Amino acid sequence: MSMKIVILVGLPLSGKSSHASELKAKMSIPLVETGTFVYKAVAEEGLEATPENISKVAGARKSEIDAYFTIKALEFIADNHSSNSVVFLSGLKARSEVELCKEKFGGENVVLITFHASVHTRHHRLMNKDRMASSKATGKSKVTEDIAMANDISRFLKRDQKELSYGVGELIALADFVINTEDKKWPFHTREVTMAQFEDIIKLLN
Repeated sequence: MSMKIVILVGLPLSGKSSHASELKAKMSIPLVETGTFVYKAVAEEGLEATPENISKVAGARKSEIDAYFTIKALEFIADNHSSNSVVFLSGLKARSEVELCKEKFGGENVVLITFHASVHTRHHRLMNKDRMASSKATGKSKVTEDIAMANDISRFLKRDQKELSYGVGELIALADFVINTEDKKWPFHTREVTMAQFEDIIKLLN
């Protein structure tokens, strides 16, 4: 059976990782995030994970190879999850990165799912308990960045602008499926609905 790569697309705090993490536990589907390799690159430079430093390091690596972090993620998948039939991949920003996945796994085995919520809803989620737990698990750099963005929405908007400049808007527009996660409250009263939608989509792939 060919491996299915489910690419999770959306701006920060749209629900990609939280939904995938829940299904990861329920359906034993690995979640690989390119952001892990971005933060690693920032740490390797000896820098604090501020939006400015993240943008600087990510931009430098992507200037070498546009799909730099996606290549790192695919190498990780090959080394650690080659026996899995489905893998979640989050953090892709450009169409070239999606095309790389299609070249490696075949276009029929790559699916794009977009998660969408308004900017104010996404910014409000920065201090949610599940987000804080996830950030702490990633490391101090992630927590530092989240706190900075929570205290200053302009920093959050700057991150949005950075991701849009990479081309994530095109991926959102070209997605095979769209899940609307709009809800300002935590815990989310729509979570059961969106999780059911997400699970139904994944079941279609098996």
